[in-house]
Amino acid sequence: MNSGWVSEDLVSALSVLGLSRKEAMVLAYLLIKGEATAREIIADLSIHQPQLYNILSSLARKGFVNVQDSKPKVYIPINPGLIMEMIESELSKRRQALINALSGQPKGAAQRSLIWVTRGIDNVLNNVASLIKEAESELYISSSSVMLRRMIKYLKGLRRGVKAYILVYLDIDDELLNELKGIENVVEVKVNRLGPYYLLSPDSKSCIFMLRKVSMLESSDAYAYVFRDRDMAVHFIQSLFNVWRRSTTVYRRPFRQDEYPLIFNNQRFAVWEILRALESGQNIKVKVRGRFIKTGEEVEFVGKPIDVSISDEVVNFKAIPEGSMKPLLIGGTNAVVEDVESEYIEIMQA
Repeated sequence: MNSGWVSEDLVSALSVLGLSRKEAMVLAYLLIKGEATAREIIADLSIHQPQLYNILSSLARKGFVNVQDSKPKVYIPINPGLIMEMIESELSKRRQALINALSGQPKGAAQRSLIWVTRGIDNVLNNVASLIKEAESELYISSSSVMLRRMIKYLKGLRRGVKAYILVYLDIDDELLNELKGIENVVEVKVNRLGPYYLLSPDSKSCIFMLRKVSMLESSDAYAYVFRDRDMAVHFIQSLFNVWRRSTTVYRRPFRQDEYPLIFNNQRFAVWEILRALESGQNIKVKVRGRFIKTGEEVEFVGKPIDVSISDEVVNFKAIPEGSMKPLLIGGTNAVVEDVESEYIEIMQA
């Protein structure tokens, strides 16, 4: 690759954003030129055409490059000032991570987070497919029927054991519902005429977010925000849950015996399933992992769940640890009034 157009310092600076060397080289070139066609980039940087299109697709998906839909297509970098802010922010995170590590902070206290915008329906779907592949125990979806149809083929490839909870807006037809029923991973489907937003989150660890109106477009003019950040994923799911519990169930399947234990990284939906199990008279117990709210001390125990509460104000349950008579009140992320802030819940048959 001919690097005469760009300096090594600029390429190194852009690499801080998680870009490969070649991605950083192409972005540096576009920042210097302002805009360029693929033919111009190939001529000036001596990159093979198939490789260049992969690089440009990746840069567009991550939100660093916009594509002008002309003939030929023109590739335009985002505002250089925004890129400078992103570099400064990333360097600040790295400095803080080093400080935390050297000062003996607990592992994960400075977890790296990354946020970007992805534009164009194909790029949005590429990110959706990637996140679906990452799901190991749960997949939470809020989607328009339009987007859901485009995602069906990816949902059919979910790992065995992943539980999918799907909220559909504005409505769902019989054909689409039957397709969802045919996917073993789908546990429950609800419909809400005024669904809140498009959201897809594997294991509450990351997510992709899209405005409701944007997710209903049939055209390619879609854009979405990708959050590689657990706090943001949990925040969106907690808001989604308030809509979920008021929505109409159009499909729900029972769990098979071989599916237990049911693993949840999201306290809200763990509570949902605990309530369903207790209402149906099942004899269950739970494993809870988290921290005591008052002391910050880590805790893990197995116990019997009782007294589930689901309302606008609180979503929690009590559990009596084995060998104890005193119940603990179990909350989720940012819990305040409970005894334990849970991070992981298993539902087991007693």
